[in-house]
Order: sequence, then C-alpha cells, then structure tokens
Amino acid sequence: MADTRTNDRVREAANPRLLVALALPFIIAYVALFGYAMEHSSYDVWGAVWLAPVLFAISLPVLLRFARGEPDSRIGPILVLALVLKLIFAIPRYYMVAVLYETGDSFRYAKTATLLREAFLVGDFSLAPLGTGTRTGTQFVEIVTGVVYTIIGPSFIGGFIFFSWLSFWGLFFFYKAFRVGVPDGDARRYALLLFLLPSMLFWPSSIGKEAWMTLVLGITTYGCALLLARRSGASIYLIVGLSGVLMVRPHMALLVISGVGVGYLLRSNSAQRAVALGRTRTIFGLAVIGVGTMLVIRRVSEFFGIDEFNLDTATETLEYAEGQTGQGGSAFVGGGPSLRNLPMNIITVFFRPFAYEVNNIATLLAALEGTMLMVLFIAAWPRIRTIPRRLRKQPYIAYCLTYAILFCFMFSAFQNFGILARQRVLVFPLMLAFFALPLATEGRRRTQRRRKGRRSIRQQLSESTDLPSDERSPRW
Repeated sequence: MADTRTNDRVREAANPRLLVALALPFIIAYVALFGYAMEHSSYDVWGAVWLAPVLFAISLPVLLRFARGEPDSRIGPILVLALVLKLIFAIPRYYMVAVLYETGDSFRYAKTATLLREAFLVGDFSLAPLGTGTRTGTQFVEIVTGVVYTIIGPSFIGGFIFFSWLSFWGLFFFYKAFRVGVPDGDARRYALLLFLLPSMLFWPSSIGKEAWMTLVLGITTYGCALLLARRSGASIYLIVGLSGVLMVRPHMALLVISGVGVGYLLRSNSAQRAVALGRTRTIFGLAVIGVGTMLVIRRVSEFFGIDEFNLDTATETLEYAEGQTGQGGSAFVGGGPSLRNLPMNIITVFFRPFAYEVNNIATLLAALEGTMLMVLFIAAWPRIRTIPRRLRKQPYIAYCLTYAILFCFMFSAFQNFGILARQRVLVFPLMLAFFALPLATEGRRRTQRRRKGRRSIRQQLSESTDLPSDERSPRW
C-alpha cells in the first residue's frame, strides 16, 4: 500500500503540465537573455548562450535512461546536477584564463582552431594552419578544437563550455567503471565525490588537454573495468580510449597498461564470471597486454624524442620536467621522483599544498580541498583497509592502485602547485574509488550472521539428539 502511494506521488511530481509550469519562467528568462545577447554582444558571447542549453538537452535523456537502471534512485538527480554545474563552471574557468591571467594555451588552441574551421568549411583538410607536420600533442588538441569550432562556431566561451561538457562524459565513464569494477561499492558516495569535487568541476572545464584527457581516460578506464570483470565490449572502449590518450599524452598510457596488467595478473578465476578457455585465455590476454606495452613504449619514445625508453631515460625526462616546473610563485621543493621518496610524493600529489604553504588565492583553494581530502581519507580508513583482500576478488581495485602509485611517482617531478593542481584531476577519479569501497564492518556483520546461523543449526541438531528415542522416531 505504501509503495502505491509513493508511486502516485512520483507520478504526480512528474506531471508534464506541472513541469512545464515550473520551467516556463526559466524559459522566458532564457529567451530574453538570448535576444539581449544577440543584440548587444558578439557571437563569442551569444554563441555560448545557445550552446549550453543544447548540450544539456542532448545529455538529459541519456542520463535519465542510465539512471533508471541504477538501484539507487538518487543517482539520477546527482548526474543532472553534475551536468549543470559542469557547464556553469566553464564560465569561472574562462574568466580565470581570459580575464584574470590573459594568457594560456587555450588562446593558442582557439586561434589555430579558427583558421582550421575556415579551411574545413571550404573543403581544405590539409591542416596547413598547424604550421608543422606533427599531428600529436598540442597539435592534436588544436585539431580537436578546430572540429569543435566547425560545429559550434568560433566562440571562445562556447569552446570552454563544449570542452567542459566533454570532460563531464569522461567522469560519467569513470562512474560506470566503478559500478562494473566494484559492484558492491557505495555508488552514491562515489558519485558525489567524483562529480562534485571542486577540482573536477573547475580544472577540466577549458579548451585544453585536461578536458580531453579526462574524456579519453574515462573511456579507457571503463574498458579496463569491463576487461577485468570479464564482460563483453571491453575492446572497443580500450581501443578508442587508448588511441585518444596516445595522441596527446602517451606516457599516461603507460600508467593504464601497467594498471590493467597488474589487475589481469591478480584477478581470480572466480572473479565476476568464469571464462571457458581458462588459463589459455589468460596467457593470451597477457600476451596482448605485453604487445600493447611495447607499442606504447615505442610511442612514448617518439613523443619525447629519445632513442630508447628505459629507467635511465625516464628518470632524465622527469628530472628535466622538475627543473622546468620548479620555478615561479607556486613552486615548492619536493623529494623528486624516486622509490625512497614515494610515500611523501603520494602525500604531495594528493593533498598538498598544506595551509602553511599558501601564498595566493589559487593555493588557498587547493589547500582547502587538500585538507578536505585528508579528512575524507581518515574517515574512509575502514573502507581503505579492505583493499588488500579485494585485489584478487575485484582486480579493478588493483588497476586503480597501480595507476595512482605510478601517477604519484611520475608527477612528483612537477614541483609547482599550480601545475600539480591541474594535472592531478587525471588521478582523482581513481583515488576517490578507495573512499567509496564497502565498509569493513559490513563484511564482518555478514560473517557473524553466517556463523550465528551455523551455530543455530548445530544447536538444533544437538537438541534433537538429546530427545528420547521414541520422540526422535517418526510417528506414523
């Protein structure tokens, strides 16, 4: 009876006429704003005004359809709220780049994209505006921005909104990966942390590599989760995602390959679903991962312009990055990339700057978020300490752990809080998965219930054997 009343209230709340009545003032305000923007501003502004609602309208049906399949009905509102906030946060990110600092890679991407758009519209796909034969790294992001500008028009603000929208879908795939890899995890807790963490809302919301990398790493991670859980469809996501990673930051693909390799080795035969070929398929999978690793290493060597990629050349490259970034107002002195310094490097990448290291507004905000993450880490310790016994049962956790540790090793070379704040958004989605693992007490309670049940059965059996023989025998 209660369920019937609840369903009636839901249908009442979802009445189309009521929704239209509630939305009508906002629609009128938007139309007025759009008309005013067209009359008094350039396309750079009013192009963004029409773009945001269109992206929202395209995304909403997909999110609502996905949310219907989630066991927690609160996931849908969280996803919709996250999408709205992600589109909104493109504006302060634009303000920071275009007004506050008046410099940044986004200007270069937009300038080249405008030229590419003009060429694309007349059928010229030679990519001559790039001014170089390179099609990877910065040039690839310029090409992507050129395609975006061809679709939405040459709006700098609109470009920020579109790239912020792309990064939202990357976070969406990270969420899906968590649901596949840790099906008993706290999905609502993870969604709140993932979608509403200030860094995830702000930094990957501009024209640039962070937004693109958030998208392709999310797709890649979802493919890894499918692979480690022995589900179909992993190949297409891995191919698409890794291709996008290799085109911009191939060294990040090494972290992905390492993580999936460790997870593949640790996964138990009973994990999720057994496969028919058993050990033969495992060996074949490891061989494929090995070949993929060699191809990625070759691509990394080409990207950094070194003849051979090994531990020595990797260290030299990281030391060079350390020297390049260890200057400026947000510079700090770190331990440098080494195994001996790894514990401190993990703390640095995840939680610094500390309160006493604040010297401007940007580092203050980063310090506040780092403090919040430390509090969450302490609060989530009962969940985090279950990691060792989950590594074989849920190899996705092994993937997240390997990726996170290698990321901290690699990015400890970036001794600048400003750069580090932007870069670590590419590891936060995997680190936050540890905060949403099932509580250790839940497992103990299940064990206690099973033990109590077994004791009850044994007690009943012992009581039945204590009865006189005539009472234990059946009466006909």
